[in-house]
Amino acid sequence: MIAMNRKLFIVAACLLASAALFAGGCESRAAPDGYWEGSGTAKETPMKDAYRELIRSADFEFWFVLDKQGNAVGEVEIAYDAVLTVENLPKATLPAPGITVSVDPEVGGKMTDLNPRRRFSLVGVLDGEHLSLAIGMPEKQRKPLEFTLRADPGLSTAGGAAGASINVPLGGAGTIVKKIDMKPFDPFGGKAKVEKRPGGPFAAHYEDQGKDYAINWNARQVTGEQRRIEMTPEMELELRRLREALR
Repeated sequence: MIAMNRKLFIVAACLLASAALFAGGCESRAAPDGYWEGSGTAKETPMKDAYRELIRSADFEFWFVLDKQGNAVGEVEIAYDAVLTVENLPKATLPAPGITVSVDPEVGGKMTDLNPRRRFSLVGVLDGEHLSLAIGMPEKQRKPLEFTLRADPGLSTAGGAAGASINVPLGGAGTIVKKIDMKPFDPFGGKAKVEKRPGGPFAAHYEDQGKDYAINWNARQVTGEQRRIEMTPEMELELRRLREALR
């Protein structure tokens, strides 16, 4: 959710830009620099084989200020989710004196973090007609998300005395539950196309889809007004890395 103080900033900027108002409102922008807002979704399958499929996703909202040199600085809030599905595991029947023990395993995992939303600084670069964005914090410094693996062997017994037959599930006996850390991933992907809307502001759109992933986000210039945002050393490092990657 975009913070109220940012909304107040936009209103104040529009009121101050009286010349723009008389010329057709705050929608008219001559250059792409200024305050932007956007949102998007990302979904990927980083692991898939005959038995396992891990799907992780992110819904995100963000804002940034783009300066005249093409540097973007802002903030992104991301809601993460992940699910591990395991299927087609082998079953087994084990004979024992007077009974038969069956094994029908169930294995899987899911995001169990009490607050799967993460807020990060944001950096970006406008290179000609293309906008690249990234989380402004190294991956190793991002607070991990809790993911829980659960493996239930599905034990049950069948059989009984004097030829009677009964089936007794063993109620999760032998179940293994393990919590692991999952690093928050960067959902932005590659370069977004930046265009100027007729009589309106600049806008950016990014969409990419493959066999194991789909990313879609949009951003829109809200006002051409500038404001200063202090950059941390981590943000400066990530911005430098982003610029080097674009060379």
